[in-house]
Amino acid sequence: MLDIRENVALANYTVFKIGGPARYFCETASAEELAEAVLWAQKKATPFFILGAGSNVLVSDKGFNGLVIKNKAAAIVTWKPRFQVLGNGVSKLKIQAEAGAQMARVVAESVKAGLAGFEWAIGIPGTIGGSVRGNAGCFGSEIKNVIESVDVLDSLNANRHTLNAEKCSFSYRHSVFKENPNLIILSATLKLQTGDSKKSQSLIAEYAKKRAESQDIGEKCAGCIFKNVEWSRKDLSKARLLTKFPELKQFSGKSSIPAGFLIDHLGLKGRKIGGAEISHRHANYFINIGGATSEDVLMLVGLAKERVQNHYGIYLEKEIHLLT
Repeated sequence: MLDIRENVALANYTVFKIGGPARYFCETASAEELAEAVLWAQKKATPFFILGAGSNVLVSDKGFNGLVIKNKAAAIVTWKPRFQVLGNGVSKLKIQAEAGAQMARVVAESVKAGLAGFEWAIGIPGTIGGSVRGNAGCFGSEIKNVIESVDVLDSLNANRHTLNAEKCSFSYRHSVFKENPNLIILSATLKLQTGDSKKSQSLIAEYAKKRAESQDIGEKCAGCIFKNVEWSRKDLSKARLLTKFPELKQFSGKSSIPAGFLIDHLGLKGRKIGGAEISHRHANYFINIGGATSEDVLMLVGLAKERVQNHYGIYLEKEIHLLT
């Protein structure tokens, strides 16, 4: 039976440690309980929000006037399908993780099972569910590259079904799940390769070191605030930007301009508003240095967007989810 609580402080459930209360709150440990919670919200005609690790979300100071469902379903299963061998002789192995499974744990379990190709994900905080929804990525890889299928619950009709990778409509930090919030991610199946555990452990250590050197590990923040700026955006002229701003030429051979570079180049590292600060280490990370409010963060977001827009003529798009 669901334990629905009222007026629960959401700051305690986000990495930012910011945000007001949820009118209703519950934790679910299985797909069945999650479906039950969704049905409860629908019967009360109240909005609902599925919360994972709270690593990519900024909650309004006023909180959320609905039901927040903390998804704690985190089972992980690995297996090797019979006779599934590629033409080059490399077997494809799979790992299935429920949406509430932490990315770091999925990485660890994949290596333990002798799987390779997911080591890069050690750099992503949060859960599989959130990572699939936002097509999370780092170190040149994205979750879309390893997804075979995603099991979903459609809240419109209570049906459960499976979407293959193509049906997920993945693109940069985007997926069908952002376009259709009624599709709730229950689990994801990843297709990986046979690997060597020692090599995988070495890769993980290398990625972890890079992350520790460039990001604010352990701080109260929500990961990257803005998406990187893709050269393919229709509102940009690559030729004009490279001519007018020589500092951008270092990214001409890459797919995008790092948002952190733009913010840093304008001297905004260390800028504070209230208890929120733009990181000294990574300008796309905004830190709660103590007592920050959602409004503090949003004012910093507005400042960075305005400065970049005025100087470069580039509109920065938010990567974090705002829960209001």
